[in-house]
Amino acid sequence: MEKLSVRKCVVVSVGLYPGNAKHALARAGPVGGDVVFLVNSEPRIVPEGILRGRREQPIQTMEALHKFINELDSEVNVVDVWLDPKDGIATSVARLRSLIEAYVPCRVIIGMAGGFRWLSTALMFLALALASVGPYVGITMDSVFAMLEEESPSVRALFKSVEERVIPWPVVPKLADLMLDEYRVLRLIGLGKHRAKDILNEYRKECKKVSECMSMAKVQRILVRLVRKRLINYEKRGKAHHYELTPLGTILVGTVKTQ
Repeated sequence: MEKLSVRKCVVVSVGLYPGNAKHALARAGPVGGDVVFLVNSEPRIVPEGILRGRREQPIQTMEALHKFINELDSEVNVVDVWLDPKDGIATSVARLRSLIEAYVPCRVIIGMAGGFRWLSTALMFLALALASVGPYVGITMDSVFAMLEEESPSVRALFKSVEERVIPWPVVPKLADLMLDEYRVLRLIGLGKHRAKDILNEYRKECKKVSECMSMAKVQRILVRLVRKRLINYEKRGKAHHYELTPLGTILVGTVKTQ
């Protein structure tokens, strides 16, 4: 019963056809208070000479899905997310993760329904990232599923029912194993605290009890572990080390401006 009381954050990749995304949304079953993230790829408008068959402009497909969701339940919140392949996977996943974290607590359903292959890759990394940091930010991974290629006559002939075209993930593995103190230090680096001294000072501001605070020695040990896990890099600057997130660290805790 407790699971049902937490809002759902439904993440669905779109593309040029609304069909598969509609099936994915119906499967996820968002209701009033839930949030749907419609994820599509730039460009939003494609030159007419490039579009073929029953393909629609990406922005028109998104509008059609807004209408579909409104018919399902007008109280569902819809967030359009336009990702640019030029930004790369790490930045795109960090942006998606940051958007979802704005709606915690929530349980996340991810449907790789349509769009370019790179969108499916981004959503795969998103699932792994949320499985890694979710417990520390109020996110529970509910389910992840992929769908066979949309609007393909051969696919529809071979797999006649929609259910046959849905492939659920049996498990959502973690991208990295993180302890809570490791996550906190990693997050502070993502927020711009690049020296051990700055990390320690900021950490002490956040700890509510003396027992929750840490020493410089512990910060240094955590930084060593994060380097070994390839979540951060460092370089010597003067007498101190300067720490930066790796692409993997960016996926897990990086902050990206929302558009």
